[in-house]
Amino acid sequence: MTYHRGGNTLLHALLWTGVCLAVGVLILAIGVGAQWPDPQDAGGQAGALRAELFVHIAFGIVALACLPIVLLFDGRTIPRKTLRPKVLAAEKFRDFLTASGRGGEEFLAEDGSVESLQRRPGGWIPVAVGLLGILLGTISLLGAVAASALLITLSARRSWSLDFACLAVAIASQSMAYTLTPNAFGQFELPIFLVNGAVFAILVVIGVIRGAREQGLIDTAAQTLLRERSRQDRAVAEVRRGIARDMHDSLSHHLSVIAMYSGALSVRRDLDPESVHESARLIAASARRSGIELREVLTMLRGDDQGTVIDPDLERLIADRSDTVELTYAQPLTPELLHSVGALERTTIYRFAQEAITNAVKHAPGQKLLLTLSWISELESVEMLACNAHIADAPTVAKARDQSLAGSGLGLRGLKERMEAMGGDLSVARTPDFELRARIPVPNLKEEIA
Repeated sequence: MTYHRGGNTLLHALLWTGVCLAVGVLILAIGVGAQWPDPQDAGGQAGALRAELFVHIAFGIVALACLPIVLLFDGRTIPRKTLRPKVLAAEKFRDFLTASGRGGEEFLAEDGSVESLQRRPGGWIPVAVGLLGILLGTISLLGAVAASALLITLSARRSWSLDFACLAVAIASQSMAYTLTPNAFGQFELPIFLVNGAVFAILVVIGVIRGAREQGLIDTAAQTLLRERSRQDRAVAEVRRGIARDMHDSLSHHLSVIAMYSGALSVRRDLDPESVHESARLIAASARRSGIELREVLTMLRGDDQGTVIDPDLERLIADRSDTVELTYAQPLTPELLHSVGALERTTIYRFAQEAITNAVKHAPGQKLLLTLSWISELESVEMLACNAHIADAPTVAKARDQSLAGSGLGLRGLKERMEAMGGDLSVARTPDFELRARIPVPNLKEEIA
């Protein structure tokens, strides 16, 4: 079984057996008082009456003995006290799975359902004992209530074949009662037989509904738990994508610059000392900046801050590359207005410029990159445009680029995710020039411009 049974289950079984015994004794007393004549007046029927009374008592005792056995092995995979709407919540369900050794996905069936937690027939021994109790208890006045409880309990075990078997045994037992206990049942009458059969069918339906309700509670709790796990998995995946995006945005740009200029230095032998000095300065600056941003990203990952701590200084980024990058603010947008927007918007604009510069360094070295920031009043958005001409690959430049750089396409993908997460968009055009255009909504900037 999937959980340990304690004294409460045994006490529950004995309690119901006691209730069935008390009600059975009352029914037997009423039946005997109503149907049996005085033994002195019975005459030749006295022996038959005593034999019939023995059948009622003996068969009833057997049915009452079968009841606690079936209740103890009732086929449940989750304790009865847990199967309540206000108890079987996802948290309690998780605790049960952990305590019963099903802490992972083991509670799922192969098809991903939770049918592995439904009621089971419980083995052939309790089923056989239950059918015997129904067969004998239906005949006996003393065991009639116990037989009804057995009929409901077995019908709740989520097995249609067992449900039909219980109903068939009950009807067959009713037929036998006309022969074994004629004083209690009287002569065979079809209306009474049909009414009793309908009662047995209702008891079976009650058992089926009971089992379906329990399974519905299990399914609801399990599906809630699965949805929670799915949300957690999606959250973890989103965090991983964010980490990958931040690592790419923080390091890829600087490493690309380092790889480009160091590759050019290894190939170009005709550079003058001033050019070599400038390339070395850019390499050193990019290396220092990449170290700083790496520490900032690691600080963010180790802390509880889900944002970014990188200083999005767009002017400093452009100043380091003033010979190859030109930044323009289209009126009415100005650098001062841009500094007044939120940190998230500034960081996104910074990442856009950084990715545009990285792509230009990789794929169009030596070409002028034009960055234009403008305000679209109709959309209350800032539009970013990066444009650079294509380059005719010179042999030395192409060799240096191919040896040191390999584009993965993750930069534009991550940038697109950033824009869409803020309600903006990103588009790429490759003819006649390479053009990267993005837009992010900045509604609070409207008041500043007005």
